[in-house]
Amino acid sequence: MIEKLIERTNTIEFYQNGHFHLKNLKGEIGQFNTMEFNFIIEERNDNGKTYNVEHWKLIAHRTIDFKGIFADLYLPYIKLKILNDHPLLWTYNQPSLECELIKFPENPSEFIGDLFFEYEKVAGNWIPLRKTFCALNKYYKENGKRNISVPKPLKESIEKVCKKHGVDFKVKKEIDGYDKGYANQPNIKLLIFGNEDASPDNYNLGQPYIIADEFIANKK
Repeated sequence: MIEKLIERTNTIEFYQNGHFHLKNLKGEIGQFNTMEFNFIIEERNDNGKTYNVEHWKLIAHRTIDFKGIFADLYLPYIKLKILNDHPLLWTYNQPSLECELIKFPENPSEFIGDLFFEYEKVAGNWIPLRKTFCALNKYYKENGKRNISVPKPLKESIEKVCKKHGVDFKVKKEIDGYDKGYANQPNIKLLIFGNEDASPDNYNLGQPYIIADEFIANKK
């Protein structure tokens, strides 16, 4: 019934009159990492008077992550959509590359700036640069080299910036399938609270989201 909830939130009437927020959640850690999200949908007329209230339970099986769910108001991001291909999922459904950077860039600030814009262009700012590149002066500069692990879709962008700044970029190993261990989640999905009119789903402007294997919704 997740399709019913998705359809409900994507109507013109819902966007004009609907208010959508989390009432409570509970989780069970274990084999299935099940999270239960209880939402309230309220519809109000032009005078602000509530004329319809609905209670929905959303269950996420094998939950990996969720963010922005505790917001008091989701507007303008109230249009639900399930995605199978998204930068937030690359860690789980794309090969990862173990790489080595040799030589410290002469202009580290420009190096990081170029990487930031490449990350933004390829991954829509969903993957923070600091997750890969941190402690530049304390570790990278002192040792003259740095080992990093990145999703394969970022390879060409990082390689291009490294070449521009005289840094040798070498892929030491590609890790995929069962070799990825817990990160091997080929069926992983992203439930995003989005709105294509406000921002495309592949660009991060703070849209709430849940990452899990399976989503089930029931109207209570």
